[in-house]
Amino acid sequence: MDWESIRPLLPGLAMLVVMVVIFWLVIVRPTRKSQQEHLDLIESIVPGDRVITVGGIYGRVVRVRENSFELEVAKDLVMTFDRRAVRKMQEED
Repeated sequence: MDWESIRPLLPGLAMLVVMVVIFWLVIVRPTRKSQQEHLDLIESIVPGDRVITVGGIYGRVVRVRENSFELEVAKDLVMTFDRRAVRKMQEED
């Protein structure tokens, strides 16, 4: 193969490379960043934290176990959730 036979393929190859880079920057990178932030949140919960679950339940963490945590959602009402159910920390009022 010589250079002249490859030359017509270069614009298409360049466009493919550009599309892969755009896909990476727009889709893959933000998704990985979001996943890592969620993993960091899951690992950082401690008793006393006020959190919101993926189901929209607000409460205060009372106990944290390896794969679950207990959330006080009302006076003397404690529910157990999988640690992955934490969506975010509650904003300070």
